[in-house]
Amino acid sequence: MRVNINLASRKVEDVHRFYTLWRGSLSAMAVLTIVLAVLAYLKYTNDSQTAVEARDLQQKITALQRERNELRAFENLPENREVTQQKQFWNSQILKRSFSWTLLFNELQRIMPARAYLNSVSPELTKDNRLKLKLEITGDHKGNDIELVERMESSKHFHSTRVVDEQQDKSETKGPVLYKFQIETYYTPSATPSANSATTSKGGA
Repeated sequence: MRVNINLASRKVEDVHRFYTLWRGSLSAMAVLTIVLAVLAYLKYTNDSQTAVEARDLQQKITALQRERNELRAFENLPENREVTQQKQFWNSQILKRSFSWTLLFNELQRIMPARAYLNSVSPELTKDNRLKLKLEITGDHKGNDIELVERMESSKHFHSTRVVDEQQDKSETKGPVLYKFQIETYYTPSATPSANSATTSKGGA
């Protein structure tokens, strides 16, 4: 009878299987390292490009601001003050002539939320010849102001719209609860009908 006895002090290990797993792990780690290096490089390149674009944009803004300040300083010179005042006057006259109450009310009626109506409109010409409107709106829903602001911002005629005051209308003791809203916005008028007809007639001639 033949008996095989293993007298080794350590267990027999599958060396070939160990090296196969080891090489596979190293390969996976190498691929992962390459992928991470490529992603890091792409992020660095993108961040660098963004930083360059932001720096260029800031330089352009600074140059425009400096140019605007120089123009304002030139306009405010004593010898140029009269010409500046005349320019501002004629710019305001042109803007007032292009303003149409009918077109404004039609536009407001189109975008006004349901069960909300206009109480008053106060136009104001700013120093930079922009037409600023102060609106007083009454509605039966507290969210009418937000809805109206969103609709005005989606219109090409209103810009930088904001709610400056909101309060409950306590003048009405009976009936549904009403709210009053104060809204400020900048308005860009459309061309007046007379200007459009004049342009059309010139084009036809």
